[in-house]
Formats: sequence, C-alpha cells, structure tokens
Amino acid sequence: MDDDRTSTTATAAVAATSTATAVARSAGTGRSLDLPANLQPPNASNSPSTVSPIKALPGVPDEVVRACRDAIELAAAPFGATSVRVSSAGSMRRLGPDTISAPVEVSIDYGRQGKVETRQAPIRCELNATGGVIGLT
Repeated sequence: MDDDRTSTTATAAVAATSTATAVARSAGTGRSLDLPANLQPPNASNSPSTVSPIKALPGVPDEVVRACRDAIELAAAPFGATSVRVSSAGSMRRLGPDTISAPVEVSIDYGRQGKVETRQAPIRCELNATGGVIGLT
C-alpha cells in the first residue's frame, strides 16, 4: 500500500478452466461480464502486445482494485490465464447515484505453447453501490 493509503497492485494466479467462453458471473450481481478484447490472448491474426511494468497511480482504493481483479480473473480464466495483475490507474468517477467507474491498469499472462504471452491495457471497472463489479470496459 502507498503512503497515502491508496491502491497499489493486486496480483493473483488464475486456475485454468476448460470453459471456452469469456463470460464471468459478477459476485452478487448475477450479470455476465466479458473480458475486453484487448486483454484476451492473441490469436493467429493478432500481433503480440508490447508489455511494460504497470505502475499504480493513486485514486482507487485497495478493496475496489481487489474486486476488479477478482472479476477480471473470472473473465480471463476461460482463456487459460495464469496470472492477473491489476493496479489503480487514477481517480474514480461517479457514473450515477449507485454506480462508480474505477480506472485500472491490467496485465494478464497466458500460457501458450510453452511460452508466456502477456496482454496489458488500461480499462474501466464499473461497480454498483454494494461494491459488486457490473462492467469491464
């Protein structure tokens, strides 16, 4: 945690599953969440992404970063993700009376043919009033 008690980076290993879809159930919301395309593993038509270390920018509390990471892990697991790293990427925004948007930087490792391929992108994690993730964009 940073000195100002703002969000840092949350990392966790992801268990691979045999499910072939990119849909995850958000805890407590019953909604399906799709992993943004720029975070999905490469296929024959994509070129490998450029990867650099992700740096946390203060603004998103640790509990929000963890909730977003958990939702991203669920959405990335069907693709064979082996590691998910998420950090705060700035200040949160209120989208409505019961909805907030948290900017996060995401890096996901995928095991492919004995090598690790990484996808990295900034996204917005949308949460409801109870802290449940309702969208990843």
